Amino acid sequence: MRASKTRAPDSVQQQRIQRIPARKAAEILKQCDQTLRDSREILANLPRFGFAQLLAVLNDDVLRLAIQPGSWGERLRARLITDIAPALQGDLDGKLGASVDDIAHCASIVMACLLLELGRRLGHIGIEFPLDPTNSVARFKLSAGPGRRVHSIDNRQLLFVSSRYGHNLVGLCYFGDQPSRAVIERAFESPQGIVFSISPDLSRYKQ
Repeated sequence: MRASKTRAPDSVQQQRIQRIPARKAAEILKQCDQTLRDSREILANLPRFGFAQLLAVLNDDVLRLAIQPGSWGERLRARLITDIAPALQGDLDGKLGASVDDIAHCASIVMACLLLELGRRLGHIGIEFPLDPTNSVARFKLSAGPGRRVHSIDNRQLLFVSSRYGHNLVGLCYFGDQPSRAVIERAFESPQGIVFSISPDLSRYKQ
């Protein structure tokens, strides 16, 4: 049976994400490509350096475009996953290969992490990433705002919340939306079921 879609709260629907225009998006994509080329050492030793070290070299524009719907966002996401997925598997040269399911699972987690990192930089949430966010036993330490309870979650719980409450996760990370903060905090306290999603649902937001 198909799950019913949850309507975004009015406060969330009224938020507006400014779409990055094509010319600027093209520049960001080019910058991202160069950044990844310059970060081969980090990518080649990602299990040792840790995922947070890789996030640190990505600028805010890359994070914003990565969560933007549309063709430019898709192109940037594909560029990121092309390097990040094999790096997380310790196979940067792609010699071992990866299944479509493995890549999709990795992309789901990475895209959620990019949104969380943007929320952290904007000061709306607190997040500590594990060395390898795709490791099923790794734990994220996440708080829904300053002074809020710190939740220890695994990537299955993160993917569930990203899929079920994607619009609220965007509202919290991007805008610091208070109703969204309450929803996300309750979701992390008692998530039920596991649902996988390639990226948070941004289509609910006005562009």
